[in-house]
Amino acid sequence: MSLFFVHIPKTAGTSFRKGAERYFSPERIVYDYGANSDATSPLVKKFLYDDQPDFWQFKQSLNNPAMIAGHVLIARFASLWGVGNTITFLRDPLQRIASEYEHFVRHMNYKGSFKEFYSDRGMRNRQRRALYGVNLEAIGFIGLTERYSESLEMLNDRFATRIPEREDNQGKPRLEDEYEFDEEDLVELRKLNRRDIELYQYASALFDSRYEMFKSNQPWAHACLVEATTESVSGWAWWAGERDAPLEIELLVNGELASTVRAVEFRQELCRLLPPRGGYVGFNLPVKLSPLDTVQCRVAATGQRFPPSPRRIEETVK
Repeated sequence: MSLFFVHIPKTAGTSFRKGAERYFSPERIVYDYGANSDATSPLVKKFLYDDQPDFWQFKQSLNNPAMIAGHVLIARFASLWGVGNTITFLRDPLQRIASEYEHFVRHMNYKGSFKEFYSDRGMRNRQRRALYGVNLEAIGFIGLTERYSESLEMLNDRFATRIPEREDNQGKPRLEDEYEFDEEDLVELRKLNRRDIELYQYASALFDSRYEMFKSNQPWAHACLVEATTESVSGWAWWAGERDAPLEIELLVNGELASTVRAVEFRQELCRLLPPRGGYVGFNLPVKLSPLDTVQCRVAATGQRFPPSPRRIEETVK
């Protein structure tokens, strides 16, 4: 099994990468930090930064790496390594961008102001762009910078590793220290990074749910309520890890058990991410509901609820 690490800048990724190097050894990690980066592995440059990149030949040329990592979008390697083996860390978006600004000033001789930096279109919503096109619920593991110790505890348990905790490449004396913002910057930052803020809030709710299951010694299910209308409820679910058994899903309407279904239907749109069971992980329930109702699903075997909060029914468009 090889891991794919989406290293989003200034999310404790360097600490994780250095810890992984110590555990796996640097020779077993393949890096993709861009064509001009000294850190990028030779095979990456040979196969992926040519006139005609050949991703399949690239993978075939590797000798059982423990991990591939880099400042790349999740879509770059998820179809080769599988979404279940994909990991990343997220951070409070405003803290992350302040940290990245300081990094640019210290290490890249950036001369612009903080406002000029965060106003640049390329610096907005960077976490969402890195994970675009993949549901958070499907990703093998999402850690939080602010809860790095707990994240590493769960990650090591999930992948049977012992990656040590480190604190590298920090702009502040301590990871838990927070940057402070002027009110004008705060308002503008929140407006420009609204999608990242929403992403982080949802990821935090998923993290809380997963950590609760972890502490209760219960298996985690990657599970998503995709659609909930007045006529049907649908989604997908599978066990984290190597378990291949289908999940039984309970539908809760206004907090009450309404129906059960097995997640065994084919979800073609997931197949590019190499989900388990060949993509036969979906469920669909015909229902009769009103826009005033709320729905939530529950994994019958463990009680895990998804989404983390009940969702109000959407009006069906005729």
